[in-house]
Amino acid sequence: MKGPQRTAPTRLALAIGLTITGSALSSSLLADITQLDKVVVTATRTAANLSSISGTVQVIEGQQIAAQASSGEKLSDILEKLVPGMGPSTQTVTDRTQSIRGRKVLVLIDGISQQDNRQISRQMNTIRPENIARVEVVSGASAIYGGGATGGIINIITKKPEQGRLQFTSEAGLKISSSELNAYTLHQSISGREGGLDFLLSGTFEQRDSIFDADGHRVGPDPSQVSRSDTETKDVLARLGFDINESQRIEASAQIFRDEMDTDYGPNYGDNLSNLADKTTPISEPIKGLKLSSQPYTDRDSLSFRFIDEDVFGSRLEAQAYYRTREARFYPYAYDFRASLDAALRMPGANLLVDDDVVVNQSTSKSEVYGVKLVLDTEVNDNLRLSYGVDYDVDKGEQTAQSFDDEVFVASNGLDLQPVGETYDYGPDVTAKTLGLFIQGSYEIQDNLTFNAGFRHERASLDISDYNPIAETWFLPIYTQAVFAPLLGGRPLPDIRTPLQGDTKKYTANLANGGLVYRLDDNQEVFANYSEGFEVPDAARILRNAYSESSILAALPAAFVPGATATDVNDANLDAIKIKSYELGWRGHFENFESNVTAFYNESDKTIDFNADFSVDLLDQKKKVYGIEAVGEFYLNDNWSLGGSYAFTEGRSYYADIGKWLDLQAADVSPEKITAHVSYEQDGLDIRLQATTFADYDKGRKTSRGQVVAVEVDGYTTVDLMAAVELPVGVLSAGISNLLNEDYETVYSQWARQTYDGLSAHKAEGRAYTLSYRIDY
Repeated sequence: MKGPQRTAPTRLALAIGLTITGSALSSSLLADITQLDKVVVTATRTAANLSSISGTVQVIEGQQIAAQASSGEKLSDILEKLVPGMGPSTQTVTDRTQSIRGRKVLVLIDGISQQDNRQISRQMNTIRPENIARVEVVSGASAIYGGGATGGIINIITKKPEQGRLQFTSEAGLKISSSELNAYTLHQSISGREGGLDFLLSGTFEQRDSIFDADGHRVGPDPSQVSRSDTETKDVLARLGFDINESQRIEASAQIFRDEMDTDYGPNYGDNLSNLADKTTPISEPIKGLKLSSQPYTDRDSLSFRFIDEDVFGSRLEAQAYYRTREARFYPYAYDFRASLDAALRMPGANLLVDDDVVVNQSTSKSEVYGVKLVLDTEVNDNLRLSYGVDYDVDKGEQTAQSFDDEVFVASNGLDLQPVGETYDYGPDVTAKTLGLFIQGSYEIQDNLTFNAGFRHERASLDISDYNPIAETWFLPIYTQAVFAPLLGGRPLPDIRTPLQGDTKKYTANLANGGLVYRLDDNQEVFANYSEGFEVPDAARILRNAYSESSILAALPAAFVPGATATDVNDANLDAIKIKSYELGWRGHFENFESNVTAFYNESDKTIDFNADFSVDLLDQKKKVYGIEAVGEFYLNDNWSLGGSYAFTEGRSYYADIGKWLDLQAADVSPEKITAHVSYEQDGLDIRLQATTFADYDKGRKTSRGQVVAVEVDGYTTVDLMAAVELPVGVLSAGISNLLNEDYETVYSQWARQTYDGLSAHKAEGRAYTLSYRIDY
């Protein structure tokens, strides 16, 4: 038998399968159940069949994630390979280049947003694959969960208790790279169910040593973000549920995530920091001897409660309350202001200030979030179904920094980092409050035609605190030392800082969506969809480089305060971004073939721009993105299947100052991507060979000092091989990632080099071997 008529797959077969389409197609299909009838919740906030959704939705099951994770991949790497429109993985802790359709994605865990107003882009790296039951991906702008989903939604659904009184899973794995054991993983879970009570406790520990590139060279820490080398991860998930009666249930869940670096290696800054701010610096191996007591980390704690009542006057009620904290420390970064300050001061002996013109700082970002969600699902009649509810969320964020002794730093070529002074503001504290009301409906016009539509009204406010700008913290001491020290004869220097006054910004958004699904026959359907999304700006990040218009810095030459701007909170561009998204698609499910094709277009009147001086601007300029996604899976016989996907994304922004549309950079729109795989499955043995290709991208442009500059990216291809065999007891899995030992830089690395400096670039990991053993009992 072929395709949907195949017999039910074994546990091992499910572990090696792949969900391949925008409408949740899988290479391993359950008997008598087509994937188009799979139930998902992300797209509509309530359970709905995929065949009734007028949009692109993909489901990746936990077994499929586990199979990819057995080759050493983290979630962001896995989604790069399994989601056609997903941007390339960075191989660091940041998700910077992992957009969908040229826009940001909103990451949820069990339906709860993980996005903070201070966006540090680490959401996909704060949960281990072992704790994931499935992932639902909605492509295209959406407001069903509020702001942030301008490109789509990734809903990570954590594991729940299995049937049976007690179930145990134990797993151990290791990874070898460049002939060295560089990682090992331990996982243990226990779950049970007795009467109406069920529970799950799952924990994963991973220790990673150094990562090596294709030439066997050590990959160093990323000073603009944080690399994965020399890190330790702990992830604990606990769930408890109780069936109150036949219609009511209450659940509680908690997660503790810790990811901490402990490395002895630092970036190669060169003699006298000659590699700083040099975009042409070749990638070199890190240097041993780092002295850093405050190593980078990412911590996240979350707690949530859920109440479900299946019959509230004929409707289904679901209520959630949640609380989470997040804390993330970055790697220290060195800013070299020697050239600009010497030129700005234009005074004899300016070179004497060189030791004070290198600023080395390390920031720590914190957030505290709590909120509630309420959803009612009502079947009005046989043809009409409504979902409606309310969301309320409070997000308190802050970011501080500390500096290091610049003389010690320079003398040690960046290896010795000794903290000096007090912690200082790294942007204002921001409290974001949001209230959203929504309604979503599905109406079956006739047996083969369904109309979906919805509306959301959202109100948001940003309470921005007063703060001392970093421009004054960094540059005023240099100025006062140069100007006042000779006049004061050793007496204390004056504190002439001028705080930037905060304010409250308020936003109101009305967002609509609507679409049609037309079933051509039992095997295929077409859909058209329009949706809107929006994003409240990261105010703390945008205002980080600002200073008060009444500051003494405002009277100095611009070169004295590189990257900083005199402004007022009311004058700063902190407008929300609204995106309009359109898509047209076809999906089919036949005896031995499945496929999906979608064309899309989205537009906005604002863009976010990352500058070489690490400042971020919100620009009033139009942006449009368009493309196509296609995917297919062929079942050759009972044992063999092959498939692949194609994604083309292109976008442009309009620069009014030069009167031109410029192509977006590869960090904003993923380069053309092609994936292919072939799988073999028989009698407890599964083998999968897969390849992912990102094409060269030479269209990217940016403006620099009024000139149009190319931002080009070289493409690359990676090949992975994985296999699993069912033993008399347990399952043994093995994998080879980057099988052909491709020597390349990720898209993010190439973008960071051209945007910031060569030290932010790093080679990707070379060939690596993994082996793991799992037993369920």
